[in-house]
Amino acid sequence: MRTSRRTFLGQCAALALLPRSRAETEMSLEEKVGQLVVARFPDWALMEKYAKQGIIGGMTPSLTKLSQQEVAEFTNRFQKLSKYPLLFGWGGVSYSGGTELRLGQAMRLAATRSAELCRLAAKIEAIEARALGYHIAGVPNLDVNTNPANPIINLRSFGDDVSLVTELGSEVCRGTLEGGAAPILMHFPGHGGSSSDSHVAIPVINRSLAELESVDLKPFAEVIKRGLSRIVCTNHCHYPAFEPQREIPATLSRKIITGLLREKLKFDGVIMSDSLTMRAIKDNYGIEDAAIETVAAGHDMILQDYHSDPRITIDALVRAVRKGRIPLAQVEQSVKRVIKLKRELGLFKNRLVDIKRIPEVFATAASKEVAVRIARESVTLLEKRGLPVSRSAKIVVISNGSSVTVDEDTAVKHSPANHRLNEQFRKRIASVQTVVLSTAMKPEEIERAFAAAQGADLVVFGLFTRVRSYAEDAIRLPVAYRELIARVAGRTLALLNFGNPYIVADLPKASVALCTFSDAVASIDAAVDALFGELKPKGLLPVRISDAYPFGFGLRV
Repeated sequence: MRTSRRTFLGQCAALALLPRSRAETEMSLEEKVGQLVVARFPDWALMEKYAKQGIIGGMTPSLTKLSQQEVAEFTNRFQKLSKYPLLFGWGGVSYSGGTELRLGQAMRLAATRSAELCRLAAKIEAIEARALGYHIAGVPNLDVNTNPANPIINLRSFGDDVSLVTELGSEVCRGTLEGGAAPILMHFPGHGGSSSDSHVAIPVINRSLAELESVDLKPFAEVIKRGLSRIVCTNHCHYPAFEPQREIPATLSRKIITGLLREKLKFDGVIMSDSLTMRAIKDNYGIEDAAIETVAAGHDMILQDYHSDPRITIDALVRAVRKGRIPLAQVEQSVKRVIKLKRELGLFKNRLVDIKRIPEVFATAASKEVAVRIARESVTLLEKRGLPVSRSAKIVVISNGSSVTVDEDTAVKHSPANHRLNEQFRKRIASVQTVVLSTAMKPEEIERAFAAAQGADLVVFGLFTRVRSYAEDAIRLPVAYRELIARVAGRTLALLNFGNPYIVADLPKASVALCTFSDAVASIDAAVDALFGELKPKGLLPVRISDAYPFGFGLRV
């Protein structure tokens, strides 16, 4: 699958036909290489220096502690001082106060089976992101989650059905483009079959070529064919079917990046690597060689290691070009693609945002209505024998997930959602007893919870799990909590699952069980509404949980 000279020259000729900006023609080698680097080191003074020098192509700052105005001022400041327009990522996870759409929890969208809601949600988030100066949406995830034990994809996938992933992923792309942002297809050539987190080690996906083509690759191939792609993000998994001789991640495989994605699938947009901070890459190849090999494989942009000065990466790439490890012609092709994307986003006409317009488009009443619709239409009912619950019942609510958690790779903090769950019960039953278990789940806590359950007419278990990088156990329910639920199983139980749907397979059958696929405020509200008969669930499972709960399952009341 090595690129032939004829193919390579053909690519050069095709790109040469594109209009060239003045910036493109005047760039030094260092500036050309810089267009390939998405800088992620959180030293803003240093980043300002590099932006002025024109040696970085984009940034991914996490600005969740700032107000919307402050975020826009931040991105405007960098755009004003930067020699060339910058790309900013990633959509709704990088700032606070936007509509709580949770596009990163794609299973929730998939449970609605609504193409309309997928498109609307993506459009809203794109409009909000652009209002603050962000351009790359961070969605859709096109991984087909065929492995229930996958610790890093899970809720981020639309599901385990190829057609569902393809169709809803396409709608998210459409909405993102309509909102003026660039969708990024993640994580090529498909991360859904992995059993480990590529932030931690190199997962091996041991599928046959036929399986890869019919399952993992199909959503990418179709979305690219439909003209809905702008960026493709690659992953750090190893695929023996593609690279039988070398145990290398896809990121470093020219067969996969250039031969498969660029040549066979005819993708002509920007190919971007996943984070080069991830241990699968950094621990095995180091900062400099990882960047060089990633670009040499055919990437147009790389997500720089955010623990190091970007200058290390930039200098390494410049040396690699001068020594012939990376052809200058390839770098220039990549610069053309990056410039073309920035031009399509309008950044050469106006790279700044109008801060006065933020209130007009940011977290509007209409946008919030869409978020509530998603939450309510995604509630998926698995058991309904105890519905509706009476307000006169003696209820004990037990839940886990009491600690603040942080996703290291995106620097996003997740606050506990137990308080919202308990508030919704107190609104209906003032005397409700609530027990929130600490992360430690000490034996004395478990015993107190068990004792509280003994006098209840109904024991409600709130199940909180989430996908987090560098934390493979985050999608699993703690053993002590599972054992507590099993001990209480002789009583009437309700399981309200606000995360990983697969955990239900290992729990006792309850009188009521439902999945929301998210701990968003509106999803917690919707779950409690469903319990008390104030909402009729109509969600459908986007994955197979077990024989009892197959793909497409969802009870009605």
